[in-house]
Amino acid sequence: MIENQRRRTVTTFYVVRHGETLLNSIGRAQGWSDSPLTDNGKRTAAELGAELNGIIFNAAYTSDMIRAEQTAKLILSMSGNNNIEIQKDIRLREWCLGSMEAEHNSLFIQTVSDWLGVSSFAELNRRLLDVATAIYEHDTTGAAEPFEDISSRLKNVFMDIAQSKLRNENSNILIVTHAFAIKTLIYLFAPEKLCVIDKVKNATTLRLLYNGSRFYFQE
Repeated sequence: MIENQRRRTVTTFYVVRHGETLLNSIGRAQGWSDSPLTDNGKRTAAELGAELNGIIFNAAYTSDMIRAEQTAKLILSMSGNNNIEIQKDIRLREWCLGSMEAEHNSLFIQTVSDWLGVSSFAELNRRLLDVATAIYEHDTTGAAEPFEDISSRLKNVFMDIAQSKLRNENSNILIVTHAFAIKTLIYLFAPEKLCVIDKVKNATTLRLLYNGSRFYFQE
């Protein structure tokens, strides 16, 4: 009976990148560095919440970064889900950019491109694993993570949440996380899409579904 229930139950994750932050607005790379939402970031997060009005969320999770929590609060408020308590999970953190933290975006992209010998942003997307490895290998702070650790923590947090909802009816879960973290999810569950995505914009959402046996993105 439980197996039949699992086949019928679908958990839908609304995976959101946080709204624009102060560091985003001045063109700085932001991994484990944190900064609050700008007024524009608050506005677009609220607008996304209004777009999601009518979706009843069963739970909401964010990384432990203030930019993610601020975004989630605005989405929950504007979507009519004020009763949902935000749960923070460090596994939803962005990649640590190591010695490239808070560097100018243009220099960050150019440096990683030079390390890998690539000439386009599309190729950086396609070689996501290599990007993470290059950041890790060139890091001088000791804080950057190997890609295996990043992908493992992200896969595990989604699996843990999904498994906890299997006995329930279909569930809607709000997840507020970060750009590279979202690209990692695409790498894990729909790697062919890395060739066609560009930038994961602030305050945008992807729907990731779990049907009891596999994760997949909704078109």
